[in-house]
Amino acid sequence: MQKIVLIGSGNVAHHLAQALYDAGHQILQVISKNKANASALAQKVNADFESDLGKIKRADFAIVAVNDDAIAEVASKIKKLPVAHTSGSVSVENTAVFYPVQTFSKGISLELKEVPFCVSSQDKAFEKTLIQVAKSISNKVFKIKEKQRKVLHLAAVFACNFTNQMYTIAEQLLVESALDFEILKPLIAETANKIQANDPQNAQTGPAKRKDLQTITNHIALLEDKDLIDVYKLISNQILKQE
Repeated sequence: MQKIVLIGSGNVAHHLAQALYDAGHQILQVISKNKANASALAQKVNADFESDLGKIKRADFAIVAVNDDAIAEVASKIKKLPVAHTSGSVSVENTAVFYPVQTFSKGISLELKEVPFCVSSQDKAFEKTLIQVAKSISNKVFKIKEKQRKVLHLAAVFACNFTNQMYTIAEQLLVESALDFEILKPLIAETANKIQANDPQNAQTGPAKRKDLQTITNHIALLEDKDLIDVYKLISNQILKQE
C-alpha cells in the first residue's frame, strides 16, 4: 500500500483517486484550487482536502493531475515528496510520468484495468514503485521513453480528439437536415470494433478508398462551410494516396 497525495480534482484525478483507493492505496490528501471539487473527491476516497500546496502532507509520493500548462509550476512547489504527473506530452525536470492512455470524463465510468498506463522516471527506485502501483490498477503497464511518450500522445490526439471532432461535425450536418445522430452510432461502433482485429488502413472503406471521385465531388458540393470543405478534401486526399 502506498500513501499518496493527489493534486487536482478534474476528470483524470477523479478516476485515478477512485481506482487507487479501491486497489488499497491510501489517498492522504486531495489538493486543488477548486475547493468544492477537492472536497467532493476527498470524501469519496476518505481523504483530507486542501487548496494550499504549502500545506501538503508527508506521503510516499504525489501525483499531479492538472492541466498541462500548470504541471511545471505545481511540481516546482513540491519540495519534500517524489512527484509524478499524468501528462502525455509535458516534460518536467525531476518529475516522473504516470500517464494513463485514455479519455476521461467525470460522469462516465471506466474499467481502468483495461487502460494502458505508461511509466517513466530517472529515479529507478521510484519508477519501480510507480510500475507496481500502476499494475495494482491496470493490466496494461508499460515503461516508456520520453520521445515515445510524446509520439504516443500525438497519435492519441489523432485517434481520439480529432476523431471526436469528426463526430461533432457529423452531428452538426445531421441536425441541420433534421436527422438524429443516433442513426450513425451503430456505424461508429462497428468502425471502432473493426480495428480490434484488423489494421486500420485495411479496415478503411468509403468513397476515397474506392476512388469514387464523383461521390467525393458530390459531397463537397453539399458542404457550405469552407473549413469543412478543406477538411473533407485533405482527409480524402490522404486516403486516396494510400495503396
